[in-house]
Amino acid sequence: MRNKIATSFVIAIGFLGATIAPTFAGDDTFQDICQFPYRVLGSGFGAVAGVPLGAFRDSVKGWMAGTKAVASGLGNADGTPQQIIGGTIGGPIGFVGGAAFGTVDGAVHGLKSGYGSPFGKDSFTFKDE
Repeated sequence: MRNKIATSFVIAIGFLGATIAPTFAGDDTFQDICQFPYRVLGSGFGAVAGVPLGAFRDSVKGWMAGTKAVASGLGNADGTPQQIIGGTIGGPIGFVGGAAFGTVDGAVHGLKSGYGSPFGKDSFTFKDE
């Protein structure tokens, strides 16, 4: 079962790299052809590392946004009782939504930056955009 999943993942990364590769075409075609497997592998590792990083990063942002949304819906976004109620109701909902969004966002960021600079610092970290 694991071999099938791993094989499917490698094939999917190869197809994804084949669709992205023409956009990064340079003057030296031979050099691009030789670097293609390295870039695809770096893109895959960036996507794998980006999933937990993105999930954690965006879950915290989601928690804060959910807390603020409920608190402002109760009338005063800066009030202490509204913040407590917002943190207990809107915080967990924002946490789950942010984690789901961050999973996709981290994978996409890892794929893009991992192809541009394989195994570089940018493919394993997020910049504030």
